[in-house]
Amino acid sequence: MQVYITDFGKKKEDIGLVAEVDKKVVGAVWVRIMDDYGHIDNDTPSFAISLYKDYRGFGIGTDLMKEMLRILKDRGYKQASLAVQKSNYAVKMYQKTGFEIVGENGEEYIMLCRL
Repeated sequence: MQVYITDFGKKKEDIGLVAEVDKKVVGAVWVRIMDDYGHIDNDTPSFAISLYKDYRGFGIGTDLMKEMLRILKDRGYKQASLAVQKSNYAVKMYQKTGFEIVGENGEEYIMLCRL
């Protein structure tokens, strides 16, 4: 997990967004170019996203993903990637936001979104 957070914000390609409800952070999405499970190449940011369980299913994660994809496109990135467990309910949400399954390894899908 350290690859997702160690020294986050020190590189120009580190970008993060949070979602708030009643001034409480309920979720976050962040990207960075890193050698994680979803790594495609050194020009493709990898996604990480997390929401508190009570706030899932309301479109918050979808909105965070869409906004981050917009930011990445505006910054000139051509694609973004992520890895997700095959059994994770969020696979469908990722597909709705433009990600496609481009590979798999064991229990995970590797997904790519062209911007």
